[in-house]
Amino acid sequence: MERVTFTTDGQWNCPRCGDQASGKKCPNCKFLIYAGFFPRAIAGLVDGGIIKGAVWLFLFLRCNSLAAYIAVTLFGFVFFRLYNILFVALWGQTPGKMLARIHIVQKNGSPVGWWHAIMRNSVETVIVSVMTFCEIYVAFHIPPEDFAKAMIGEREALMRQMMPAFTRHLSLVMVLYAYSEYVVMWLNTRKRAIHDFIGGTVVIHDPRQAILPWRRLKVMRDIEDKMEEISFDEFLENHRKRKGFLAKEETPEDL
Repeated sequence: MERVTFTTDGQWNCPRCGDQASGKKCPNCKFLIYAGFFPRAIAGLVDGGIIKGAVWLFLFLRCNSLAAYIAVTLFGFVFFRLYNILFVALWGQTPGKMLARIHIVQKNGSPVGWWHAIMRNSVETVIVSVMTFCEIYVAFHIPPEDFAKAMIGEREALMRQMMPAFTRHLSLVMVLYAYSEYVVMWLNTRKRAIHDFIGGTVVIHDPRQAILPWRRLKVMRDIEDKMEEISFDEFLENHRKRKGFLAKEETPEDL
């Protein structure tokens, strides 16, 4: 499967019909290449649901004891960083983006790597690192008897009361940053958010991509098996015809 590539003058090959296009829409099939607000919002809702569920689980688990508080806080930090970085580095997508059929690539269409994934998530990582450090600091300095005396449902509130005052401002910064991503996305034709500019990436649609990444590996294996039987161009053309990606069939007048 030929990947979508972007030239320096803004040209790209349409993944639906194969024509060359420029701007944000293919003139032939009207395909929108850049992922805008709605597909990203769908991806955000899915990822947000997964993350929210994990957050509630971790909040419940870490209030059993101070040792559990420290261990679960550290585990949660690693889990959420890996969720946002590992998926992008390996597949260019989080689970939410897989369902929304959008994925992250470099500005020229090349696959992203670890550096791009880390840089895209760098602002959140810095803020969350500071918050996590403060939570661990508080856990080491709170009197164990005070933590033990509090009801399990009250322990989280007790820890929040002991957090430094500036962490409340950090939480506000995190929220404002999240909303500003969408504002910046509306202000440029390639629908790039702040983290895209930081990471040198762009988010695109590609209807040829399988939702599950391991299905893509099967496609690659099929290509390798067929390479010995027919040429790659013949296989690609047949594959696209079966999936309905060709804009039209060749006619005698085209020959």
